[in-house]
Amino acid sequence: MKIINETLLDKLLSYIKTYQMKNGRSPSYRNIMNQLNFSSLSMVCRYIEILGQRGELQKDSLGSIEISSNLNCTDTIIAPIVGTVTCGKPIYAQENIEGMYTLPSAIFGKGELFLLHAEGDSMEGVGIKSGDILAVRKSDYAENGQIVVALIDDSATVKTFYKKKDHIVLHPENSRYDDIITKDVKILGIVEHYIHKL
Repeated sequence: MKIINETLLDKLLSYIKTYQMKNGRSPSYRNIMNQLNFSSLSMVCRYIEILGQRGELQKDSLGSIEISSNLNCTDTIIAPIVGTVTCGKPIYAQENIEGMYTLPSAIFGKGELFLLHAEGDSMEGVGIKSGDILAVRKSDYAENGQIVVALIDDSATVKTFYKKKDHIVLHPENSRYDDIITKDVKILGIVEHYIHKL
């Protein structure tokens, strides 16, 4: 029996939803494979079949991926876009509301969200590219393995969070960058979705 990576399954569903909202169509299987680092197209097919069996998505008569009709897109939330945050070395992040956006709560959930422009390439390993828009849920707490917006000495950065016994590791998802090791960090929020810029 093949083991299912539930985290990857969640990322797949989130990516499909975000892609459809941004582009008005579903991503191709090859696009999914490249963006989420699946090892093969057959693995993509297997994970999509699992989501289909769970009722999370379905296919139309031509085989395109659809989001399950049980998602209610009439409920919305309002989220501000508040500037740019780096996905490389920390840079100063000054909150500067550029606009307000209406987001479907079926995709983004309820609660307090804010949006940020991503800059840099240190999180490409999890699909976040420079120019993407990040949807961040406000939180001052993070679990190990979550992608966070963290503030270090008035400089904000996006990294994967790990709490150790006597320090905190902010881990880049790009081998060209080193971990940031710190004892003092403020969590601003958890990155829950990202929208690729065309």
